Amino acid sequence: MNKVRYCSGMPETKDRAHKLIAQSGLMSRRKAETAITEGRVALNGVVFTQMGQLVDPSNDVLTVDGVKVELKLNKQTFLFYKPRGVVTTKHDELGRPTVMDYFKEDLSLNPVGRLDFDSEGLLLMTHDGDLLLNLTHPRYGIKKEYEVDVAGNTPDRMMEHLLDGVELDDGVGVFDEIIDRTEEESKVKFPQMRTYLVTVSEGRNRFIRRMFSAMKLNVTRLKRLRMGEYELGDLKPGEKKEI
Repeated sequence: MNKVRYCSGMPETKDRAHKLIAQSGLMSRRKAETAITEGRVALNGVVFTQMGQLVDPSNDVLTVDGVKVELKLNKQTFLFYKPRGVVTTKHDELGRPTVMDYFKEDLSLNPVGRLDFDSEGLLLMTHDGDLLLNLTHPRYGIKKEYEVDVAGNTPDRMMEHLLDGVELDDGVGVFDEIIDRTEEESKVKFPQMRTYLVTVSEGRNRFIRRMFSAMKLNVTRLKRLRMGEYELGDLKPGEKKEI
C-alpha cells in the first residue's frame, strides 16, 4: 500500500543559529559564530558548538551567555533616505545621531553597508542576513550609483583617469562609469562646480571622495541613488519605505 504524505502548506521556518542571532541585533554574525564555537550558545537548554545548527524561531529557545535571543519570525527590509549628519551605525561613542534614531520601533534592524556621516541618500535596513551579505560582500560586485557635486579646477582628461585607474593609499581605484550631469547654465555661472553621476562597485571607505581628492577636487555633496536593484526613488531625507 502506498503511503500518502500530507503537507500543511506551511513554509519551512528553520534557519541557522548564527544568522538568527545576528538578525536579533544582539551581536554581529561574526561574533555569533565565535560565541557558538566557544560553547556560549544553547538551543532549548543544550549547548552546541557546531556551525549550521538549525533553529525554529516559532518553537525553539536560543540563548547566548544565558540571555534569551528574541528570534524574528518575519524578516523586514526598508529603503531609507539617510540624511547628512547621521552616522550609519547602531551606536555612536560620540553621541551623534545614528540611523537607529529613525528605527526606534525595531532596534534589531541592521544597516546594509556604509554611508558616511557627510553623505546622504539610499540606505537599506534589514533583518535579512543573506541580503546584507549579497549587497555588501566584494565578491558580488554590486553596483552603486551616486550623484556627486564637486568643486575645483577640473583637470584635463579627469574622467578618463577616473575610469582607467587612480592610485590611492590602499591600492588603485576605478569608477565603473562617470557622466557629467552639470547643466550648461550652471557651467557658465559656476565654472568651478560640477555635478556627476558616478557608478562604482567598490566598498572601500570614503572611496568616491578620495578618488576626486586625487584629482584635486573637493566633494561638496554626495547622494546615493541606487544600490543593486534598489532605488531611492522619491523618498525625502529621514523617510523610509518597507519593501
